[in-house]
Amino acid sequence: MKRLEPLLLLACVLTVSLAAGCGNACLQLADQICSCQPDDTSRANCQQRARDQASIYPVRTQDEQACQRALDSHLCDCQHLLTPEGRQTCGIAYTFAPLDVPATSR
Repeated sequence: MKRLEPLLLLACVLTVSLAAGCGNACLQLADQICSCQPDDTSRANCQQRARDQASIYPVRTQDEQACQRALDSHLCDCQHLLTPEGRQTCGIAYTFAPLDVPATSR
């Protein structure tokens, strides 16, 4: 096992360096938001949902730029996400129709 330790260390370094260069700003932002989850299972589920959505919905150039701006300005750090205003600034707040407007169906 002692002979394998240098190889394991090299594998870890390569994995981390490759992972840092992969992905896009929106996945990085999703990872940052997911890191605010309270436990490892919730974080892993959040990250998996983000990757699933990324494979369904293409990220446009303007989306990538918006995600990069959010990353650069730290709009989506865990402290900001604790408040409704912070979630809105980050762009992850839900908006609802006014309650006095009846829903219509066809």
